[in-house]
Order: sequence, then C-alpha cells, then structure tokens
Amino acid sequence: MGRSSKERRSKGPLDYTLEELDGERWDEPGFTSHVVTTCHAARRKPLRTLTPEELRLVIGQGIGLPWLVPLALSLLVEEPCRCVSLYPGDLLASVVRAPAPYWAEHPAEKAQLLNDILPRALRHGEMVDFPKEAAAAVRAFLGIADI
Repeated sequence: MGRSSKERRSKGPLDYTLEELDGERWDEPGFTSHVVTTCHAARRKPLRTLTPEELRLVIGQGIGLPWLVPLALSLLVEEPCRCVSLYPGDLLASVVRAPAPYWAEHPAEKAQLLNDILPRALRHGEMVDFPKEAAAAVRAFLGIADI
C-alpha cells in the first residue's frame, strides 16, 4: 500500500534517492563491474544511507553531483584528508575532480572547499601522504601548475 501524502511530505532531503531527485530511472546494467553495480545500487538508496566509499565512487563518475557533493563536503569538513577506501584524501580528490561547470554553478560549495576544507588539509600537513594523482587533482582545482 502506498504512503499517504502527509508521509511523503515529511521526508527530509536525505530520505530521497538520486532516482527520486533527478527523476531518472536507469535500466539494469548491461554488464557487471564493481563501478557499474555500485553506481546503480547507490542511485536507489536514500542519500542518508550512502557510505563514504559510495560517495567517492559515484561522485568520481560525475553522478548526482548537486546532491552528493554537499554530503561529501560535510564529511570533509570533519576530516579533510579522510581515507574512505583507497588512500588518504581519496574522497577529497574525487570531489575536487568535479567538472568546472559544476563549481561555477555552486559557488557556495566551492567557497567552502577553498576557505574551510583545503586550508585545514594544508595547515595540518595531511596532504603530504597523498598519492601523486590526488595531489595533482587538488593543485589543478586550485589552479596551481604541476612542478
């Protein structure tokens, strides 16, 4: 039996799935790989139930950025260089790789990253342990040329 309109209205933003938010229903994947199956499954989960690893992976694929980047930023404020699965700073590296048009359309999130999250990571020297590719992604976001 369906939920009443009152129950639907009482849902908070994090209770919705990406499918509900963007209105797209993806067909079942034509092949199975970890990335494909994780992204498909993540689209059907309420945002509040996504793990940091799912956020890293799905953001890295450019999926659901308007809803997932803010969630990732809330985690990064607490611990900018957290390792969610691969290496220290893997979530941060995934976030800073979001395309430039995304950041142009979301200046408040870009400001949070530039003014709060990245300075904390740099101040505490946590980026020293970043792999070369992750450090390069942060430098590119900041507009700093590779040395």
